[in-house]
Order: sequence, then structure tokens, then C-alpha cells
Amino acid sequence: MILQSLKELALREQLLAQPGFQPKEVAWVITLDEGGSFLGLTSTVTGGGGKTKPRAKKMLIPRQSGRTSGAEAEFLVDKSEYVLGIEPDNKRHPADLEKRRGLFAAKVRAAAEKTGDPGLRAVCKFLLSRDEVGRCVGKLGAEYKSNDLFAFSFAGAGGVPVHLSTAARQYWTESRKLQEGGYQQCLVCGAEAPPVEKHPPIRVPGGSTSGVALVSFNSDAFESLGLERNENAPICRDCAEAYTTALNRCLDKAYPSPVEEGKLLGRRNLRLSQDTTAVFWGEKDGDLLDLFAAILDGSDQDAVQALFGSPYHGRPLTIDSSRFYALILSGAQGRATLRGTHLETVEAVAGNLRRYFDELAVSPAGPVPLWRLLKSLVLGGDLEILPPGLAGSFFLCAISGAVFPRWLLTAALIRARAEGERPVPYERAALIKAFLNRNLRKELTVALNKDNTDPGYRLGRLFAVLENLQGRAIKNASATITDRFYGAASTRPQSVFVRLVHMAQHHAAKLDGGIFHQRLIAEILSAIPAIPATLSLEQQGMFAVGYYHQREDLWKKHDRPEQREEQANEATLEEGENQ
Repeated sequence: MILQSLKELALREQLLAQPGFQPKEVAWVITLDEGGSFLGLTSTVTGGGGKTKPRAKKMLIPRQSGRTSGAEAEFLVDKSEYVLGIEPDNKRHPADLEKRRGLFAAKVRAAAEKTGDPGLRAVCKFLLSRDEVGRCVGKLGAEYKSNDLFAFSFAGAGGVPVHLSTAARQYWTESRKLQEGGYQQCLVCGAEAPPVEKHPPIRVPGGSTSGVALVSFNSDAFESLGLERNENAPICRDCAEAYTTALNRCLDKAYPSPVEEGKLLGRRNLRLSQDTTAVFWGEKDGDLLDLFAAILDGSDQDAVQALFGSPYHGRPLTIDSSRFYALILSGAQGRATLRGTHLETVEAVAGNLRRYFDELAVSPAGPVPLWRLLKSLVLGGDLEILPPGLAGSFFLCAISGAVFPRWLLTAALIRARAEGERPVPYERAALIKAFLNRNLRKELTVALNKDNTDPGYRLGRLFAVLENLQGRAIKNASATITDRFYGAASTRPQSVFVRLVHMAQHHAAKLDGGIFHQRLIAEILSAIPAIPATLSLEQQGMFAVGYYHQREDLWKKHDRPEQREEQANEATLEEGENQ
């Protein structure tokens, strides 16, 4: 069903309007005259200022083979080692490079002899002339990269690349038909057709820059019934190219429209970690699909308001009952790894997202982007060390409404205990609250709840009050109680709180009584019959949320009656001392 829906996406968006061709970034265009003489070399790379990465121009090129090892030339558009017999890294032996150049030239020569096209003949003459190739190499210098693609332009073709000429298109289409073999029933369309020998590659983050296969059989252990390699999952070439083109479209943040020049198709991916990406699409286009990535990555706050139907932030999203698809993909050098799938209606996904943001809300500060939540779970916020599968699992829980895995709470609490200076930032508090509300139905509120009598929550509040009291009594302390005691207080409270409360009396004395803090400590302790010796993992989560809520409440910049009373008492004491 997933591959069928991807094929339907390719057909609906006319991604295969040019059969046998695919959009790829072509970095260099070599211009030739009719005799094959080198006229010039043009770079199509633009950008690179500020945070923008330099990108080459995308153009339709003959669909590539997806080679993984060994020497195999592409048709008319390829890397420097095949087109010019050079590479920037100097890793290959000169004889190996010469072999690759020969393979590329042989394909062009066959096309030129078959068609007699002037552009193809010019490229063939160029490739056979070491002097002309040498002039091009001299012009190129060392500015190119190993994965840069090179194409050709014929001066007499009005600027149309040679590989897009009528003759080259017809030749390429006919030559592909000759590559077909025996017939099997396609698993996608059900028709009897020759199965594709090698599935086209997809560009998954973390995988090879040339792309990796989603379907492949590279070992006898994966084969059965006497079938070899991809015969074990026969898919015809049309379907294979359709589903991989649709996947590449979803994986690309700036995929060009095949029917409208200069227009980009809507974003259909969300980067979760260094090598893991979520891709999504629908049975039909709609508001939620267009804003889905922006809703989760925080790039458009109005999109979140639209999800909730806010009348103050534009129109609400149009939600229907059409199907919604999502895949979690990770890249490796050999193949793509499918880490998870989700199939539901757009209406259900929208409802699950609303619930997800409600559960995360831990202060009025607004929704937290998914990437910031994930960064709060790893040392230094480095997503490269995020455990495999964690990001994908969390994403699927967010859109499916499933309970969060227990390791999510474990990871958040481990980071809280390890980072003494600021153990529970907004993102981590939101994650812990969402876990407790969804998995354990704790019904934690957005802000401080003074009526919550849970021991873990109360002890977290108490620790925040003691921290605040110390901070007011001792300015710029070299080590705070949070630095020294948060880990012990949140796991073995009985061993530290007696000492901390005793210390608080000294801190309060420095504030001439500290009436406000003393009353708050007494109010919190009134609901705790006895300080427990240990706290379970869930109670440690309650401790973290209570600590965050109380800390935020204490640092709010508004004038409380309690604070006014404390200030008045302190002023009276100071006046008496002066008299």
C-alpha cells in the first residue's frame, strides 16, 4: 500500500512527466562547437552567503543507474572521473580513471552513430580529443568537487543541453526499452512486466551522496524459492521509478515543479536527527500537509494557531478524512533503513497533533519545536549522538497518539540529573509533562498548581523555593544547592531535604526573616506527611515538573501581595534598627 500510494503521488503531481529523466543538480556545463572544440565552462552553483549553502542548478537529466561499486558510466551527464578522467581527491589510479572515461565516451559514441545528431557528434569528438579535454581540465582548475555533475551544451542548439535534445531523448528512451528482461507480476501494479534489476536510489540523509536503495537483496540469506536478488520482490521499472521519484520529491526541501517553471513543490519532510528524516504525503493535497513540517519544527507559529482554529491568526486549517502517510527513513552506506510507518486520516493526525501540543504546554511561552525537544535529551544538544530510533519513535507518537516509550522519561531525567546548573529547562519540562499526562494520566496543568498534593510534585516545588531563597540571600554563590543537590533531592529526598530546610533558616535570616519564603515552605510541607526515602522514575518526573512550575512562578515579573507584605515587614525592621 505504501509503494502504491507513492506511485499515485508521482502521477498526481506529474513527477514522471518526462519518463526516463529525473531532476538533479548539475554543477558544470561544458560548451562545444560543431567540431567538438572546447568553447567554455560554466558553473551553475549559486548562493553560499551567510547560512545559505551553495547549490547547483537543478535540471532534468537521463535517469541515473544508481551504481554502488564498480565502473558504470551514465549517459551524457556524469561526474568528472567519467567525463574528463580526473578527480579532486587523487584516490584512483590513472588507468582506472582512463577506463571510466572510456566507458562514458563509448556510450556517447554509440548514440552519435545511431542518431547522427550534431550535438552528440560534437560531444563524441570532444571526448576523443585529449587536447580539447585538456583545455577544459585547465579551465576547471581545482574548483570542482568529486560529486559534481557535468553536462554538455552545443553552441548551435540555442542553449538547450545536449542531453535534452530531441535526438538524445529519443535514443535514451529506446535504449532503455532494450534493457528489459523476463516477465513477473509486479507487486505494485499487478501487471506482468520485466522486474527492475536495480531499484533507483533515493537521497536519504546519512546515506551515500549518490543515493541508496530502499529495496535490495545483497545476500543469499535474503533470497528464497530459487529467486535471485530483486526477483524476490519483483517491481516493474515504471513502478520502481514512480515510487523512488515520489520519495526523492518528499525528501527534497526544494523540489522543482515538473509542470510550472520556477515553482517549487510543497515541503514534505521533517529532519529528525543527523541521519533520520520523516517524510509524509497525503491521498490528496491539503492545508495540513502544506503546514505539517512548519507546525512541528516551529518555523511558523501561526500554523500552530491555525491547527487549533484560532480566529486571531488567519483562517483555520481545512481538515478532511483523506489518508495521511508517513515514513521514518535513516540512511547508511549500503541502503536506506525504514524505521517506522504510519497510516491514518488527515483528520485523525490533526486531532493527535492538537493533543500533543496540549500535553507539551508547560507555560504560556508557546509550543516547542520538535528539534528543540530532541536536543534536550542529549549532551550538549548534539543530535549526532541521539540514540538510533529515538527521534523516529517520538515523532510517530506525536502524530499517532500512541503512548510515549518509557526511555523518553528516562533520557530526560538522566540529562536533568547531569546538568546541575539548569536541570529542567522549558523543553525538558514539556517532554516530562507530556509523558506523565499521556502515559499516566497525571493531568498536570500548564502552570503552577498549588492544589497538587503529589509528593514528587511538592518536593520539586520545595526545592525550587529553597533554590530561590539561597539565590536571594547569597548573591553570585560559587555553588548553588541545585549544582550540588538536585540529583540526590530528586531521587533520594530524605537524605538531603532535612539538611536543605535547615540551611534555609540561615538564608531566611539574611533576608531579615524571609517571611514570604518561610510561609511558602510551610504551605508546601503541609501536604507531605513524611519525606520519602526514594522516588520512583515517575515521581522523579513529577519532581521535575513541580520544580519547573514553582521556579517559573517565583521568577514571574509581577507584584504579588505576598511580596509586598514581605517588603513592608523588612522595611519596618530596617526602620527600627535605624532608630
